[in-house]
Amino acid sequence: MNGSAVYVFGVVADDHPAQPAELVGLGGPDAAVWRVPAGSTAGVVAAAPGWLRARPRDLLAHQLVLDCLWQGGPVLPARYGTVAPDEQTLRAALRGCASRHLDALAQVAGRVEVDVGVHPATGTGDVYEALRPLAVRASDGRFLVEEDTVDTFLSRVAALDHALAGRGRVRATGPLPPYSFTARIDPLADKASGSDPLLDRSG
Repeated sequence: MNGSAVYVFGVVADDHPAQPAELVGLGGPDAAVWRVPAGSTAGVVAAAPGWLRARPRDLLAHQLVLDCLWQGGPVLPARYGTVAPDEQTLRAALRGCASRHLDALAQVAGRVEVDVGVHPATGTGDVYEALRPLAVRASDGRFLVEEDTVDTFLSRVAALDHALAGRGRVRATGPLPPYSFTARIDPLADKASGSDPLLDRSG
């Protein structure tokens, strides 16, 4: 399939343990998923459909592949609709971005996301400030937390909720894959030349 267009789900480190052959791409149960090795990283891909639309079932299939990959380690999600003209083009692009991709993967390795909601919103600031020291990073109620401190973080959320004594609620969702702290990437963008070999078939 080296000369055929490939749909890109994301980028992982070369030692990521997930087995893409066990996953299903877009287009139904026969849509195989595989890796495109590129030195220290690899793209996770499937055969590109003839067209793409942002249909719920296709968005869900994209998300399910990413969620399964996260179970084995960090992944940089590609934007929905990212298609490389062929494996060779993708491999060259990944090699050129390897250092940046590895750094981004390292920033979320061993960490998860916990989203916290406060009702009524008037107490949001105090709650977020109380939780911030327990997180690596925080943004708009989303907290990047070390996996081995998640229980401590959730216990603190429960304590804050109890402290409101019926005057409000503090609720946590998670742990989740830290998508809020891993920007959706375009592994094909060629910043040096200003060209973009991306074939966007979405919409």
